[in-house]
Amino acid sequence: EAFIGYLEEAEGAALKTQTAATELAPATAPATIARGPAPAPDFSLRRAWAYARREAMEIRRDPIRLAFALLGPLILMVVFGYGISFDVEHLPYAVLDRDQTPESRSYLESYAGSRNFELRPPIRDAAELEQRMRNGELKLAIEIPSDFGKDLKRGRQPEVAVWVDGSMPFRAESSRDYVQGVHLMYVAELARRALGVEINTLPVNIETRFRYNQDFKSVFAMVPGVIMLLLMLIPAMMTAVGVVREKELGSITNLYATPVTRLEFLTGKQLPYVAVAFLSFLSLVLLALWLFQVPLKGGFVPLAGGALLFVAASTGFGLLVSTFVKTQIAALFAAAVLSLMPTINFSGMLTPVSSMSAGGRLMGYGFPSAHFQKISIGAFTKALGFGELWMHYLALAGFTVGFLLLAIVLLKTQED
Repeated sequence: EAFIGYLEEAEGAALKTQTAATELAPATAPATIARGPAPAPDFSLRRAWAYARREAMEIRRDPIRLAFALLGPLILMVVFGYGISFDVEHLPYAVLDRDQTPESRSYLESYAGSRNFELRPPIRDAAELEQRMRNGELKLAIEIPSDFGKDLKRGRQPEVAVWVDGSMPFRAESSRDYVQGVHLMYVAELARRALGVEINTLPVNIETRFRYNQDFKSVFAMVPGVIMLLLMLIPAMMTAVGVVREKELGSITNLYATPVTRLEFLTGKQLPYVAVAFLSFLSLVLLALWLFQVPLKGGFVPLAGGALLFVAASTGFGLLVSTFVKTQIAALFAAAVLSLMPTINFSGMLTPVSSMSAGGRLMGYGFPSAHFQKISIGAFTKALGFGELWMHYLALAGFTVGFLLLAIVLLKTQED
């Protein structure tokens, strides 16, 4: 009723304006016959607000949609935050020691003392090694040759075989680096014992220090990226379903029977989802600070400003998707697939955009996710703000306007 009242009030104001203009027109003006509804005036904030209030009431009356919009991102944040990790700790490994000498045991003790490795029961033969590596019980296997101790005493260089599970290349590469580090430390200690002096195994020492993430924890990079992913996925799905729902129920005919413009209709449908998505952003930031202990080194205002532009762009993308689908299921899947593919592969969440090919960079920066990823990572880890990231804020504003204009054009084409 409030929605209809707002529209009637706005229409009444338009009719009064039209009547006054008719009375002021010359009496000799030729009479015209009106065909169809009166042409709509310019953009009316009141009519757009009427649609926004109506959509907000529908969201409040639908507990499933409301729970999905507010609780869904929190649940997915916990799942992704703990489930997606590139940290290599407590790597399960076992040993096939064919030598069984004090020298081989001394070498293997170097691995047992590291927190990066977790020792499992020893391996008896090559067949067992293959079986345990294949079923995933072991991610690393160390094979000591039979003459390891003798060759070491004679000054030879015995070869130690290290088998690494390469099914996950990033972890496999990190595991290899850890093994090489432990091996070099053992060689240096062995030389010190033999000669009684400190021996530099390399002519130049490299001292590596990690900036912005000193503990080198993947959660500091993954949590800001997951916030970006969820703010792209959930709002786009919710907005697309909200508009297509009007088509299925037939209530979209109000757009054609009233003086409401397409801009007012789409803006009114978009505003409640922008508000809900921004509330979701606030809860995700609190979860990142409290549960995952990810510090926000930059200012909250630059991050919140970027998030507001980003959810406006993601809901605008949902409006665009809704213009070429006719069912809620199709809208749900289309919004999910079309937003997930560029967000995961080209946003910089897993691979930096700068290291991609020219086509990959074009795909990345041609979608809003890559721009908010820069803002999110910059605010959380590098204390960046408006001054350093202003181009990404402008890009998000451009995506917001561009998606909305495309949705208006496509909606008009469908009506025609």
